[in-house]
Amino acid sequence: MEESQIVKLIKFKFLPFMLLAVGFISCASSQASVSKAPSLDEVIQQAAGRIEERLDNGTKVALINVQSPTAQFSEYVLNYLESILVNNGKLIVVDRANLDKIRQEQGFQLSGEVSDESAKAIGKMLGAGAIVTGTLINIGDSYRLTLKAINVETATVAVSYPADIAKNERVRVLLASQNTTAPSNRQTPVSASSSSRTTASQTPATAYKIGDTGPAGGIIFYDKGNTRNGWRFLEAAPANTEKAALSYSTFQVSGVSRKVGEGKENTKKFMEIFEQKGGGINTAPWLCNDLNINGFNDWYLPNNDELLYMYNNLYSKGLGNFKSLNYWSSYGNSQGTNYIDFSNGSEHGTINYDYYKYQVRAVRQF
Repeated sequence: MEESQIVKLIKFKFLPFMLLAVGFISCASSQASVSKAPSLDEVIQQAAGRIEERLDNGTKVALINVQSPTAQFSEYVLNYLESILVNNGKLIVVDRANLDKIRQEQGFQLSGEVSDESAKAIGKMLGAGAIVTGTLINIGDSYRLTLKAINVETATVAVSYPADIAKNERVRVLLASQNTTAPSNRQTPVSASSSSRTTASQTPATAYKIGDTGPAGGIIFYDKGNTRNGWRFLEAAPANTEKAALSYSTFQVSGVSRKVGEGKENTKKFMEIFEQKGGGINTAPWLCNDLNINGFNDWYLPNNDELLYMYNNLYSKGLGNFKSLNYWSSYGNSQGTNYIDFSNGSEHGTINYDYYKYQVRAVRQF
């Protein structure tokens, strides 16, 4: 056989294997490229750092909007960005409750398109020195999120931070909602926990209502009507995450609160005590803090008022698959821990025996 024929034969026999190898290399390269993309939270953190670097300390900043397919993705980005900037304390963040009013008057949404000129005009209305807007676009293997800060006075772009984000489970959940149009004239639910609580009143339009599925796959049970402190809604974890846990009364902490929205801080205090003293594993606060659903790991043990909202707005309406049993609260005192009896909505406290085992249902803010 001639040499040229031998070469052709070798090429013919090994060509499929060569093509397969190239395919594997290409696939691995593509996967490596996707895995290198940072998470959404990491990009927001990086953008916050860049904004703080480029703007003078004490600059008043208004977080206007993020153009994206869903309101819940835009809300998530703005809420997280707000919490970082507020906690760092270098910039003054405009209360988004004021922005809600202007947004309704001007007729734009957090997830919709707003021109730079309109955004600057809104910034002036709010007395802000700078505004922050963003856009999200699909670029195939990942998404490109761009956040920019514009100087209101000079109309110049102070910061433009584009970054690719990985298409992980959290991003898919945030972009999966079809609730991009908002119902109007909805009422805020009223808790039966205190007669001093304000009666039901009209709230701003929103993408969620009580009973809707939340960003993490749970169920919405509370809407406070504004985004002060970086959150507006409370979401109860799905029923299949519910567990029973023993009392944690031996780990009592001071300064806990029964008010709506403060169960998160209560849980944080318990986790700090667990770390200092050791133990606490599989207790109610530990189980909630350890929960991770669809990439969301910011769950906490609800306090009395939060549990009562869950009872009134979910259990009493047949929503959420709650049991007619006792549910642990993150509120208590030196005598023991509190719980809510979901068979009748009654409050009980000072359980100081470690052999009691009650239900645990985590919640989160967004």
